[in-house]
Amino acid sequence: MSGKNRGLAVGTCVLAIVVLVLALILQNQANFARDYLHDQLAEHGITFTPTANLLPQQQKIPCLVANAGKPLVTGKQAECYAKYQIGIDLTLVDGGKTYFQAHYNGFLSRQKYLAAVKANPNDPGNAALLTQANQADQISNDLLAGEATKGLLLTGYGFSVMGDRLAEGAVAAFIIAGLLLVAGIALVLRAFRKTSAPKPAVASARTAPATAASASTSTISDGADADSVLTS
Repeated sequence: MSGKNRGLAVGTCVLAIVVLVLALILQNQANFARDYLHDQLAEHGITFTPTANLLPQQQKIPCLVANAGKPLVTGKQAECYAKYQIGIDLTLVDGGKTYFQAHYNGFLSRQKYLAAVKANPNDPGNAALLTQANQADQISNDLLAGEATKGLLLTGYGFSVMGDRLAEGAVAAFIIAGLLLVAGIALVLRAFRKTSAPKPAVASARTAPATAASASTSTISDGADADSVLTS
């Protein structure tokens, strides 16, 4: 087995081991992402609304109907709940306004009430202004809570997508590691076959000098015998 072939075979096997370790790390992180998200979502105890209690437009959303009454424990479910359950519900809070659009109205209502109290503390109309300010604050708080929950669920969905990508990368790495390992073993077996194969050409070359040497020895011996005869 030549040094070049040995180095190639060893290098391929080492690379296979490195890729295998990488695959195991990716799979470990994918499992962590899935399990961690599942545990966190289960801890909050969110359950999908039963089909009968969904709004008419929500009853047309396949994922809401399919998950109706089920606990929310996966990233895909989190995306569905955030977009179509919370998202559609929020449009009913203040005519489709977002928290950033509505909270300023609450601020203005509070300022109007405070100005009225300061100008005339005993004015009977101050109670109506206070009620209006409280209603505006409640709307702002509802929007804030809904949008915060929606954002957190979508973040969880993004985390689950990262876990899925890691799992796909792990599968690809396992396949590559297997191919490299097979290639390394094949190189080793091929190199050993070459080493153990017979070498007829070399054997013939080695036999030829030996035959020539024997012939030369025989000729010298014959010459010596002839000289002996003549001398006699």
